[in-house]
Amino acid sequence: MSEDANNQDRKGSKITSSTPTPTNFISNPCKFRGKTIDILGVLSNSGGLTTKEIADQTGIPIKTVNVYCWLGEKRGVFERRERWGWNATSFGFFILSINNNNDKSSINKVLIKDKSSINHLYKVPKKSHQLNLSIFTSRSDIDDPERVVVGVLVEHYERTGEKYRYFRDLYHFCDETGISAADAPTTIARLKEEGCIYTRKDEFGWKIGLKVGFVERLKFC
Repeated sequence: MSEDANNQDRKGSKITSSTPTPTNFISNPCKFRGKTIDILGVLSNSGGLTTKEIADQTGIPIKTVNVYCWLGEKRGVFERRERWGWNATSFGFFILSINNNNDKSSINKVLIKDKSSINHLYKVPKKSHQLNLSIFTSRSDIDDPERVVVGVLVEHYERTGEKYRYFRDLYHFCDETGISAADAPTTIARLKEEGCIYTRKDEFGWKIGLKVGFVERLKFC
């Protein structure tokens, strides 16, 4: 072989050895915990959910859900569903199955090590969100649409701990509450005047919530 050919081979070898190996972007499924697992849990039982629906079912604030979903999409855990909601990917289901198996294993180990500590955990009372709605609904000056709207918000608060709900627009609000589009503006205005609710529009939609003072009245009156 000629000296020029040998030089070319040496140059080619140097280039090949200095070329970086492609990075593997697949995340370790064992590293996902907490809110990611909670979101995967509700998605695994549905054909897809919006960010608000995930927040409603998990009790996680909607802004936090939005952040986790976008980060999860980049890591291959979640995927967009037709521009309106989220699905779990096959990798997401794999993460969930591993987490469930690890949780069972951990619980078994703790039970064997110290059964009394587990029993103590079950005795810790959960924070109650129960309200006495009849204080409001029994009033003679309250109309049925007002009772319905407050009832929907109270039920959501008792279930999730969140005093507010998001709606896309007035028509979504009417669909969720059963109030007619003709009655809705008047009903909302009266409830705001009574100090029962507040409304606010932001980047996530139309936010309608129970006022703190009203919630306290339903707790202690």
